[in-house]
Amino acid sequence: MFLQIIQAPARDADVLRAASYRWADRLGSTSVGWLGCTGGVTEEGVFFTAERFESEQKMWVESGRPGRRRWFSDLRAGLTGEPVFTNCREVEVLAPDPAAIDRAGLVQIVQGRVRNAGLMRTLMRSMEKELFLHRRDMLGSTLAFHPDDGYTHLLYFTSEDDVADAELRETPPRIKSMMDAVYELNTVMPVHHVLASPWVHSRRETDR
Repeated sequence: MFLQIIQAPARDADVLRAASYRWADRLGSTSVGWLGCTGGVTEEGVFFTAERFESEQKMWVESGRPGRRRWFSDLRAGLTGEPVFTNCREVEVLAPDPAAIDRAGLVQIVQGRVRNAGLMRTLMRSMEKELFLHRRDMLGSTLAFHPDDGYTHLLYFTSEDDVADAELRETPPRIKSMMDAVYELNTVMPVHHVLASPWVHSRRETDR
């Protein structure tokens, strides 16, 4: 999987949401290699979308097609300032049922820099099963590494209330130890954002 992340200050969240749904409902099913996306506007007013593709090559092919250019034009109408693109060739999906992330009612975004991406990936994989058993509110996550030493980690949850309830429970020692080890790999303090009303799409088989 290949992930393209786009971020920019938002001018109009309704315009951005409409553009995302228009693409997913009308054009996504006929695109080249587009698999889905996670988008929204953070509490700080920043537009964020992570666009999933089968490969980087197919992303570039699709980027030149009229439908995708129209989508981007629609997005620009809801933005202020220039969008920042981050292309991620290394992507790890951690989820008991990857299709379930489409039901996410809340998405947390963690962005930082890591000294050892391979070790981070191994640690996340090693606690995957236990973590999802402990956090029933968590539907899955996507860990994407940037071309430099940066990363973006998307965490998908059922709802804000479920997250609040789950965080009241004590974390098992092994999971806490693993999470501490992951945190220690960061070379800077990670930045956290929340999409309280995310739009999460997967490719439709047919237009609706």
